[in-house]
Amino acid sequence: MADLSSIALSGLRASQSSLATTSHNIVNVDTEGYSRQTTGLGTRPAQFSGGSFFGQGVDVNSIARVSNQYVVDQVRRDTSTFNSADAFYDYAVRIDQMLGGDATAITPSLQKFFDSMEGLTNDPSSIASRQALLSSGQALVARFNNVYDQVSQANATLNTELTQITAKINQLSENIASYNKSIQSLSTNNIGEMPNDLLDERDEAVRQLAELVGGEIIQQDDTTISVFVANGQPLVVGGDYFEMQTSEPLSGISRQEITLGKGNNVDNITDLVSGGRLGGLLSVREELIDPVFNEMGRIAMVMSDTFNAQHELGMDLNNELGGEFFSDINGANAGFSRIAPSAMNAGNVSISVTIDDTSLLTVDNYNLRYDAGTGNYTLYNADSSVNASFANPGAGGSFTTADGFTINFGAGVPADGDEFGVLPTRTGAANMGMELNDVRQIAAALPVTTDLPSTNIGTGYVENVVVTDTGAASDFAATPYALTPPYRIEFTSATSYDVINAGTNVAVVSGVAFTPGQSNGLLEQAGLYPASGYDVIYSGSPATNDVVNIRYNNGGVSDNRNALNLSALSDVKTVANGNSTYQSAYAHLVSGVGTRTNDAAVTQEASSTILSQAQTQWESISGVNLDEEAANLMRFQQSYQASARVMQVSSELFDTILGSL
Repeated sequence: MADLSSIALSGLRASQSSLATTSHNIVNVDTEGYSRQTTGLGTRPAQFSGGSFFGQGVDVNSIARVSNQYVVDQVRRDTSTFNSADAFYDYAVRIDQMLGGDATAITPSLQKFFDSMEGLTNDPSSIASRQALLSSGQALVARFNNVYDQVSQANATLNTELTQITAKINQLSENIASYNKSIQSLSTNNIGEMPNDLLDERDEAVRQLAELVGGEIIQQDDTTISVFVANGQPLVVGGDYFEMQTSEPLSGISRQEITLGKGNNVDNITDLVSGGRLGGLLSVREELIDPVFNEMGRIAMVMSDTFNAQHELGMDLNNELGGEFFSDINGANAGFSRIAPSAMNAGNVSISVTIDDTSLLTVDNYNLRYDAGTGNYTLYNADSSVNASFANPGAGGSFTTADGFTINFGAGVPADGDEFGVLPTRTGAANMGMELNDVRQIAAALPVTTDLPSTNIGTGYVENVVVTDTGAASDFAATPYALTPPYRIEFTSATSYDVINAGTNVAVVSGVAFTPGQSNGLLEQAGLYPASGYDVIYSGSPATNDVVNIRYNNGGVSDNRNALNLSALSDVKTVANGNSTYQSAYAHLVSGVGTRTNDAAVTQEASSTILSQAQTQWESISGVNLDEEAANLMRFQQSYQASARVMQVSSELFDTILGSL
């Protein structure tokens, strides 16, 4: 026969356990990652007596947490995806606003600069117009410098975040490893029951880790979990974890890389990391920050180089040949700023980069590596493909690439495996500056002028004067403020002419053929150009004995021909191998950043919605519902009271038996 008091006692214990579990659920309703728990009850084995089976009461078989591993994993994956998209969007918006805002964008300053240039073409002798151009040039330079500084600040903030995130990842990894040890110990030493709260805490730590970095979670048979990141790199294995750190492997460039490992056995996993805020930050650096650095630098260098080149072909108010308007792109220290040696290099060779042809520059970074076994350097493209391989040229040697720049080797000796980041355009916007500071030095005129004597009877006319070189090898070099030699063109017929040295009246070239009615390069057809550095384009129909006098343009203060050439540069495709103008290159950059920002906004919103749905599903399965728990509390209270009443009846029956004796 069943023991009534024992049955009642089992009921009390069961109800008490259920009340405790329900109370535990209620007080943890706001605990992050807490999964509600349930009390598992089971009927005790029946006792056979008098031909019948009598129940023996109830046992508490388990206290189990309500959890669906598939949903837990889904929340983790969606958390990683959202935080990656959120980090990307966060920085993309900043960069987009910086490039597109009126207060920071290049376009308004660039437009104002060429508007001032246009104003100078209308009145080249005006000091006010010249001052307006100089001031707008200074403002343009300041805008390029400012954009570089702001991108640098964003990059510095990103670097700081990378360091902070890796520190948090290490703390969470250590916690997960500790939870692994505790869970494994308790599940082994106890009666097989799992420590529910520790499992929740471990799952929550894994979820928080997913906010920071994407990874894969592997459930092990010994109740531990293993965490892998960066395409299979171990982060946590059992009770051990591997440390994630940041470092700057390239000197002279503020760029944090991510490493993973223990002690000296570490691997650079930067290119492998994905997911979480860490993955989003690395993506935005790769897809936005670095390209903006490089494209802004390229535009600044192309503009400085091409504008300087044209300005140097002109003449200023002092009758001097034009100098540099913007600072020299290959000025002091500029070449060294384009090289970032690895901090691990054992050699001491000094390397710099000079720009040869800005039109050929790309927006890529390169990697240069030395192999002592072959004695060769190999230049790698951004995608790790080989750009060029060449023998070590030694101190004083150089190697000219097909991408518009030359690598120069100075003193020192390289060691095997030495690496160098080659960054042709990254600092271009920072290095841009003004060289000219005197309005009278603005070279609005051309240094060559012509005149046609009134005695000419033909209809020939000077169509254009072309100046292409005012350097040491040209006719401008020997004598200041003069052409050496000065030329005079004398037509010997309607279809031929002689080139005369006007200083000696000696024919330099005789019997040069002339084609009436079309453009004729008078010096080129005589074989004197391009060595002369200039040419006179003549057209129409000259007559016999017609003359064209060519001289240095002394006093040409009202000449605007070079100003027109400078102004025309705004419409010339000088960027990206002749595919873009200054403005269109910048517009393309702004458009690309804007597109990526819009895409990031859509991705962030979509991933937020998906994460919210996954969290809602998790809440419906594992979350604590206070209404439900309140109802359970009342139900288990009534059950406890009923069991207590059974206990009371058992006691009364026992007293009755005692009273009958």
